[in-house]
Amino acid sequence: MIRRRALMTGLAVLLSAATLMAADVRVTPLIAEGQVFASFTAPDAYSQDVRESVQSGLATSLTFWVELRQSSLVWFDRTLASATVTAAIKYDALTGSFQVTRMADGQVQSSDRTAREEDVKKWATEFERVKLSNGDGLEPNGEYYVRVRVRATPRRNFILWPWGRDDGAGRADFTFIR
Repeated sequence: MIRRRALMTGLAVLLSAATLMAADVRVTPLIAEGQVFASFTAPDAYSQDVRESVQSGLATSLTFWVELRQSSLVWFDRTLASATVTAAIKYDALTGSFQVTRMADGQVQSSDRTAREEDVKKWATEFERVKLSNGDGLEPNGEYYVRVRVRATPRRNFILWPWGRDDGAGRADFTFIR
């Protein structure tokens, strides 16, 4: 009995530590002209591991999965719309400059070059007005939420878990008013 209790306590400590290491994503849902957008920022996603990966010259990316969802009492929550946003970062050691390319659903939205790492962090972790829905199919005065998950690649640490793990997540609830 004591061994079981010690094992459960140790497991709880490990899980809480893993939760604390995940980056916090701050999400703001926006409704404009009947359309649903999401703005979000995840400054902790540009972690020391990501920074070291970029500085080594490896092509590094932060991928954000943005989902418009509706809660369900009986079954899993329904995903009504989604978007994938990626910030790809490449450091050129010869010129000392960074190239940041931002993509939405596989299409390049912008590509900028800078010598300042502060700009890189901002460009890679802050996104404004990512379109999720034109409002069709959403119930007026319905309760919805936007969930954003982030993962950095390449991953520098090896985890003996067969499924992927997000580096951070955030959620914001809202009422859709037409």
